Amino acid sequence: MPIPERQLKTWSNQGAVQSSAATHKSVENCIKKVNWNDDVNYVTYLQGSYPNYTNIYGNSDVDLVVEFRSIFSKNLSALTESQKEEYRANYKPAKYSLAAFKASVVKQLQECYGKNNVVVGNKAILVKGDGSRLDCDVLVCNPYRKYISYSSSNENYIEGILFETEHDSPSKTIINYPKVHLKNGSIKNRHENTNGNFKPSVRVLKNMKASMVDKNYITKELAPSYFLECLIYNSQNSNFRQSSYGDITVSIINQFSADLKNGKMANYLVQNEQRKLFGSGDQQWNIDDATTFVNQLIRFWNEY
Repeated sequence: MPIPERQLKTWSNQGAVQSSAATHKSVENCIKKVNWNDDVNYVTYLQGSYPNYTNIYGNSDVDLVVEFRSIFSKNLSALTESQKEEYRANYKPAKYSLAAFKASVVKQLQECYGKNNVVVGNKAILVKGDGSRLDCDVLVCNPYRKYISYSSSNENYIEGILFETEHDSPSKTIINYPKVHLKNGSIKNRHENTNGNFKPSVRVLKNMKASMVDKNYITKELAPSYFLECLIYNSQNSNFRQSSYGDITVSIINQFSADLKNGKMANYLVQNEQRKLFGSGDQQWNIDDATTFVNQLIRFWNEY
């Protein structure tokens, strides 16, 4: 039988946000204690479900970006040769390195929270939580500019972030676009696009996934939260204009089922629209896993 509307409405609610804000403030205040040089500039901000308002009850960790803005990386491949020459004439090699900045951040986090509570992972630095803080994955990165065109008076680029993996040999360069992701989600959620139902529906589907994991329909690893949100982003705006969460959810699932059969799902994009959702890259999802997830989603809905 279909999932009752009362349950879907409960699932549509946002989870707690106070603990994520407190965690952000604690880590931010810790890093501020470093006696940084005057020309060291950085910003800290949350990424992931909390700033996107798609967090659900039970979210137990926080993703915090520490963006080192005294330097930036770039992609000039779309520029003409004359634009590249003009760019090189205007920019000189950076004074600092991301690796040195990250080392200073790690040292400071260890001083604030103790070495046993700070774990340097391959991508992020885990700061273990306590009674007042959640676990926090701290991502140290620098800005990334994907240039579209360039002149001294007008720099046109898509802004992302870049960081290097810690334990791979050789290390891998990871590029992401959290600000574009955030912006695109906000645009899709607008009343004129989805009646404000995009983000509540993401929370519904995330809670459905959590329940499916609890009831052994799928494993937790099959559908990571980021990929699930990107999957739902590809659902047509008209699906979100239904009169109930039940009708919205059925419309979304029906589109996914149809797009798997007709091959359209293979062309889905991630929410920042800078790469395809499915592929063999480290930041892409396996379409076989998505197929299993959608099929189990249908089964879960019918057997609830």
